[in-house]
Amino acid sequence: MILPIKQQARSSRKRYSNYNNYGKIYSWFRKSATHLYFSFSVLTETERVKNTLAKLDWYTENGYTLNLPKGLNPGKETDELLERCISSEFNVTLYQEKQNELQTLWQEIGHSFLQKLHTLGLPLQREYVVTLTRYGVGGSYGLPNQIVVNFEKSSTLARILPHEIIHLTIEHLIQENNIDHWTKERLVDLVYAKFFPENKRLQRDPDNSEQIEKIFNQHFPNIKKVILALHNV
Repeated sequence: MILPIKQQARSSRKRYSNYNNYGKIYSWFRKSATHLYFSFSVLTETERVKNTLAKLDWYTENGYTLNLPKGLNPGKETDELLERCISSEFNVTLYQEKQNELQTLWQEIGHSFLQKLHTLGLPLQREYVVTLTRYGVGGSYGLPNQIVVNFEKSSTLARILPHEIIHLTIEHLIQENNIDHWTKERLVDLVYAKFFPENKRLQRDPDNSEQIEKIFNQHFPNIKKVILALHNV
């Protein structure tokens, strides 16, 4: 799920050393030439929930399941109530544990995954900012290098990082060719399945799903040709 434009445009470099009264917000983890920067705070959670509520109708119409803070009544929330609900559930230790879990996962799969991702022939980011959350959908992304991981969606935690990095890698082509949402999601799922066949999982079937897969199998790993052909479907 793509993040709002205003979040995409925000510079992340300045944020890595920020701290506030809720404890450590940013830390970094390095694997080969790729850096992962982790972020979590009441402030980032508040922003996450606000963005989720702003798109609540769209999420509902498209069948997404959402996590929201307990005690929150969508449509009647105030900034004060929102921060109070989030603060009551915010546990720094829990976020740090989930960060460690993701770091361990990245140690296991990061290098081989990035090698496979290079076969698409597209540039990758040298660093990714990973914001941990308990709210919203399972994962989100924002250009050029922002990822949001909902660790409460534990059944899909292992696939969220690669899934969102694939999104970020191909998003410029998706936008250039006006690929619709569910076709885009199916494409990312198909790429993921090529890289992790043991964890293959396809989301909701889009229209023309058989044609999408046929085009994908015909042109992969030339992802530019895949997306151009999907544009013409």
